[in-house]
Amino acid sequence: MTMITTRRTAARLPLISAAVVAIVLGASGCATQGDAATADPATGANYPLTITNCGSDLTIESEPASILTIGTSALSLLDAAGAADRIVARSGEFGAELPAGLSVDLAEVPILDPSDPTTEKIVGAQADVVVGYGLFNSTDEDLAATGVTNIVVDGECSHDAALTGSTDFDAIFADIERLASIFGTQDAAAENVAELRAELDELDADATAGKPQSAAVVYYFSPASTLSARGGQGIANDILARAGLTNVYEAEPSVYLETNVETLLDADPAVIVLAYGLYGEDFETAKALLLSEPGTSDLTAVRNNSVIGVLASDLAPDPDAIRGLRSVIDSTATLSE
Repeated sequence: MTMITTRRTAARLPLISAAVVAIVLGASGCATQGDAATADPATGANYPLTITNCGSDLTIESEPASILTIGTSALSLLDAAGAADRIVARSGEFGAELPAGLSVDLAEVPILDPSDPTTEKIVGAQADVVVGYGLFNSTDEDLAATGVTNIVVDGECSHDAALTGSTDFDAIFADIERLASIFGTQDAAAENVAELRAELDELDADATAGKPQSAAVVYYFSPASTLSARGGQGIANDILARAGLTNVYEAEPSVYLETNVETLLDADPAVIVLAYGLYGEDFETAKALLLSEPGTSDLTAVRNNSVIGVLASDLAPDPDAIRGLRSVIDSTATLSE
């Protein structure tokens, strides 16, 4: 397995075994940097390599050859970074479908655990690194002790627990480039990022004709869960803004938040974007669950038939958010006709 060294601030995590971890000094920042590097003969990438990992420095001693993913954003980001062919196991997808349009067929890659994997399951995958939304049934220390490191999707940071700022499309493109630096796939990533930026520019131009309206992005994590919404820190907020919509939960300093019909009624958005597919449900199933809540018939968006559906995976901090933006622009244009 690839040997990894990592540093966390003492206020957030205790120090772990010096046998597997070394303290890496230097200021944290957004840029990735090689440090006393040796070029990999196959890729030209430099190791050891220090990156920023949700506000902490993470030093990778050699190029990882195999990846366990947690969540679907990791799949899309690694695909755009040119490293999806190194995925040997998947987890944390909770029944969601594979992202559309991947360049690598990941359908046969085994799902180690449909939910949050434990340390034992992660180690059992025999992958060099984990790339995902964060750990909820394991810890960085437990993994480091086994020689596995945890690379967290920049726009997730353990479901926004460690986020220090908002995620927009530029942050997604930067995360693709960060991952490419780890796997030595910068050329493929540069080409993909250029295509994504061009597509985003086209969508921004398409959206300028839209009429400003208020909106909310809401969802159910499961049929038994309470109504949740997207706050001001996530990519969903940037998607709404680019589509000419104002997020009624924009002032909430989080990506995800629990809400209820009462707060939704108070805000009474003109448009409701209902994220679906989180547990494999389709839009009509998700919409039926929303409309079964007492009081939803009084919502302006419901009365005006302005509830639009967007795949939840297209509202995540990864390249699929481009598709999410297109869906919101196209759907709201239909509403105004």
